[in-house]
Amino acid sequence: MRIAVTGANGLIGAQVVRSAARQGHQVTAVVRPASDRRGLAGADAALAETELDDQATLANALAGAQALIHCAGLFSYAAAPGELAEANVAGTAALLKCARLLGVERVVVTSSSVTCGSSLLPETRSEVDRSAPDDSRPEYFASKLSQEETARHIGADIGLDVVIACPTAVVGGPDWRLTPSNALIVGYLLNPLRTTSPAGGCNVVSVRDVADAHVLLAEKGTPGERYLVGGENVTWQHFHELLSELTGGTGPRTFATHTSAYLAASALELAAKLTETTPLMTRAEAATMGQYYWYSSDKLARLGYQPRSARRALVEALGWLSTSPHVPRFARSTFRLDPSVLEARELTPRPLAD
Repeated sequence: MRIAVTGANGLIGAQVVRSAARQGHQVTAVVRPASDRRGLAGADAALAETELDDQATLANALAGAQALIHCAGLFSYAAAPGELAEANVAGTAALLKCARLLGVERVVVTSSSVTCGSSLLPETRSEVDRSAPDDSRPEYFASKLSQEETARHIGADIGLDVVIACPTAVVGGPDWRLTPSNALIVGYLLNPLRTTSPAGGCNVVSVRDVADAHVLLAEKGTPGERYLVGGENVTWQHFHELLSELTGGTGPRTFATHTSAYLAASALELAAKLTETTPLMTRAEAATMGQYYWYSSDKLARLGYQPRSARRALVEALGWLSTSPHVPRFARSTFRLDPSVLEARELTPRPLAD
């Protein structure tokens, strides 16, 4: 199959490109002209540059594609509502219409598991669940729900097969920036108090499993359906215990409250503003503390999906992060990495300085 992948330089997109090529598909990696392409180094794919609102170059990028995997979007808890709506909703709508005109038969749209909502109790949610309207939820959640609804409606209206992929907390790399899910790992490792939450949890999934799932949905997904793409449900305490174990540290040592989490996020946002960087946590994220973001991927499993365990996903994520610029050297020097993490590291030789 000839597959085009938008957002191909991002965390998920780059791995989708590699997964599709590994499975014998002809792949075109679609990227913006000024984007960072380090994650695509060595990938077996053609490269096409375009802005998604540039009809001429977009037509060239999608020419001949039978399927499109749309990974481009804005994953941010700090972005303004208008910016999120433009990137995740309007951008997706325009792309689908263009793809249909160019003869693309199927589109897999990357959404998010947050569109299925969360629970105050340790309950598992599925594709039939929906995120309830809530003024306190991050604007990112609302933008992804709107993206899903828009994509399904447009697909039905114009006769385009649209399948929705809803990844959970995606960890791993490589990636040129620190996505919010990977920032959860780094934030904990840089926190001298090693703080956790007494309630709540998430579903942890490896980026490689997410990539394979996107290709699987391009091949076998049912049009108009959404599929949760997850791994293992864990409490925040267990999540942090795994990180401590795998890096040779102790903890978690303290439990956060909503107030302490909000104050910590405020400080991180201020520091990020002063240094012109992305905060490791935002107040919008802090507001979700105590919720269970637990999901079932049984629907996708019926198509053959078999994800890694949470421990293995974190092993591979730490294997990358421990050699990446996202973790400061002073922090890395304190790690006593588990042998499994050492084995997972992908070291790239570089010439010695003169």
